[in-house]
Amino acid sequence: MATVAIGDIHGQVKPLCDLLERVRPNIGAGDTVVFLGDYIDRGRDTKACIDAILEFTASVPADVVCLRGNHEAWMLETRDDHTRHSWLLGMKALTTIRSYSAEAAEAIGAAAADARGRLYDDGHPLPYELFFDGMPAAHRAFFDTLREVHETPECVCAHGGLNPALESLAGQGPALIWGAHGFPEDYAGSRPVVYGHHNNARVDDDDWPHPRIIGATYGLDTIAHGVLTAIRLPGPYVLQSARYERRRG
Repeated sequence: MATVAIGDIHGQVKPLCDLLERVRPNIGAGDTVVFLGDYIDRGRDTKACIDAILEFTASVPADVVCLRGNHEAWMLETRDDHTRHSWLLGMKALTTIRSYSAEAAEAIGAAAADARGRLYDDGHPLPYELFFDGMPAAHRAFFDTLREVHETPECVCAHGGLNPALESLAGQGPALIWGAHGFPEDYAGSRPVVYGHHNNARVDDDDWPHPRIIGATYGLDTIAHGVLTAIRLPGPYVLQSARYERRRG
């Protein structure tokens, strides 16, 4: 058995589809593929990325597990409370909304511009239902079932990593999604931890991004360099897409 973990995608469907075709021949029944979260925002193609992940999940013999990243966490907060605007203000949410509905993005953007400073006050809603109500049911189910952490015989997978001050998964709380002070440098556990989120790729002299490997930790967040990265454990064996358009911010 093996675990293949895939790093942050951020709405970039071309490197995602490229990498998934490289992953397919390397997995079989009994293996697990773990997507580490942050599927949305920044890139233009969030909807297409979720479609690709759902198609991949339905067509491979391996088990597929999808984790929640901090971008999905804030999106879901907004879905549950239309007066919560951290996703819109901090995560370039209109790019994701536009991938599903240009009309919804225009209406929400116009309402936000009209609200101005009231967005920073408690209790001012925006018409986010124009986006969430129009999302395909399969996509709503996808976001509803995202996990905070997944453990396999090969490793622990968490979007933000682990709090190195804690010896177990119990009580990790926000660290699983948002990261924690001292990680990955201070992590001293023997259990391999695979994570995304930190945008801490090791870039070589040819400007090519590689996973950040420190001790038993493997950081796979390379998408800001236009490359999507996966790692197969045991190994480690690295799989990467070709380089596509870089998106930062």
